[in-house]
This record gives sequence, C-alpha cells and structure tokens, in this order.
Amino acid sequence: SVKQDSERVTADFSHIRDSLETLHRMVDSLRAQAPGLGEYMTTIQLHTAKLWFAAEASNWKLARYELDELAETMEAAESLHARPNDVDVSMVLRGVRLSQVPLLRQSFDRKSFREFSDAYKQTLAACNGCHRPAGYEFIHIVPPTREPVTNQQWSVRRP
Repeated sequence: SVKQDSERVTADFSHIRDSLETLHRMVDSLRAQAPGLGEYMTTIQLHTAKLWFAAEASNWKLARYELDELAETMEAAESLHARPNDVDVSMVLRGVRLSQVPLLRQSFDRKSFREFSDAYKQTLAACNGCHRPAGYEFIHIVPPTREPVTNQQWSVRRP
C-alpha cells in the first residue's frame, strides 16, 4: 500500500539521516586528531636539520632517507590546503618539493656537500619566503649550528 511505502521511505530517510550524523561526528573527531600546519612544519624543520648533519658527515644514505621523510611530510602538509593570509601554502610546499628536492638529490648523487649546501640554502630561502607573506615573518629558518638530537650518529660507521 501507499501508506506502507511512505512509512518505509520515511524510516529509510531517518536511518540515512542518523548514519550521516554519525559520520559527521566521526569526521569531526578525526579532524580534531589530525596534525595541523604547525605540527607538520615542526617535523619539516627537524628533517631539514637532520638532513644537514647527514650531508655534512657525507652520510649520503642517511641524507637521502631524511630527504625522503622531508618530502613525505611536505606532501602530507600539502593536503591541508592551508591559506594563512591568503597564501596557498600547499602550492608553495609542492613547488619546493618539485624543484628543490630534486636539486638536493642531485647533490647526493654527486656526493658534493658544496652543491648540497647551495641547494639547501635555496630551500630555506623558499621556506622563509613563504613565512613572511603568510604572517609568520618571525619564523626564519637557518642552517643548524648543532645537532637537533644527540642520540644519533651522523657519520657512516666503517666495519
């Protein structure tokens, strides 16, 4: 009957509405747990510091590992689509990832700390160039002067 069909449709819609409300609560909960731009940037900063010391010690395998971790973190941060002060941070990160990361990789292939240092400083300049217009001019990243962690060996151990 039409009345039964109508009741079934109403019940189905009610079930769908309840399911959507549950889904929205779950998504909100996941969003609250997800890292924000600041957490990603802190992780990026740590990887760039570790990258410096690995390259300085000519530990090119470790440098490559840290660069891969850096690129992975940058890609994750891109997914936030953050726009502080209308600066598209995702596009800046993508640009750095696609232009600077390959230059850093090339320096590893050549085992050239001089080339690495030049590419590294260009990378930091790109980062700092985004900080200013995004409203974070007080964050200015420089090459590290001491190791970010003390429980890691930077040089390659010879057997």
